[in-house]
Amino acid sequence: MKHLPRLTALMIGLAPATALAQVQAYYHAGAWDAISGRSETGGAVCGISTSAASNMQHFSIRFDIGGTDTTFSSSKPDWLIPDSTHVTVVMQVGLNVPWTLQATGHGHAIDWTLDPNAIQVFDRQFRGAASMTLTFPDGNEPPWVLSLTGSTAISDTFGRCVRDLTRQVQENPPPAAGARAPQGATQPFSTSEPPPAR
Repeated sequence: MKHLPRLTALMIGLAPATALAQVQAYYHAGAWDAISGRSETGGAVCGISTSAASNMQHFSIRFDIGGTDTTFSSSKPDWLIPDSTHVTVVMQVGLNVPWTLQATGHGHAIDWTLDPNAIQVFDRQFRGAASMTLTFPDGNEPPWVLSLTGSTAISDTFGRCVRDLTRQVQENPPPAAGARAPQGATQPFSTSEPPPAR
C-alpha cells in the first residue's frame, strides 16, 4: 500500500504524455522507478520516473522500442496546457551546463525529446550528479529540483530494459502488414450447425 501514491502519480504522469495502455513499475532505486509496458498502439516501452507526492510533480523519461529518440515528460495534475503549446524547459543536471529545450504541452503534461547522441551526454550527467533542476521560463511554475539518488542503478536498469525488449522485438517481429488477423472474438467451439447425420 505504501507504493500506491507513487504508482498513482506514475499513471497520471505517464498517461497523457505517452498514452500507455499497460505500464508497470518493476524496480525502485533511490527516488526513481523503472517501468515497462505497452503503448496504446501495442509497442513496447521502457522508462524511468520520479514523483513528488507533496506537490504532485511527475517527471519521466521513456524510450519506445524501435524508435530513435528518448522522450522526457513533466506533468502536474493542475496544469491546464492547450494542446500543441510550445514551452521552453531549462534542464540542468548537477552543475553541468543547462540544456535549453523546446517542449510541447498538452493537458497536464509537457514532452520533449533528445536524440541518441544527446542522450549519451545526458546519461553521463544523470549518473554523476546529486540533483537535476527543471525551470520553465515561459510561465510561473517554480523550479523543480529532482533528487538523483539511485540514478546510476536506475539508468543501468533502463538500459537493460531497452536492450532486452529490443532483442525480443527483433526475435519476434509483428505479423506482416498483409497477414490476416482474426475478425472479432475467437471461440473454442464451432458456431455452425453440425452436418446432418446420415
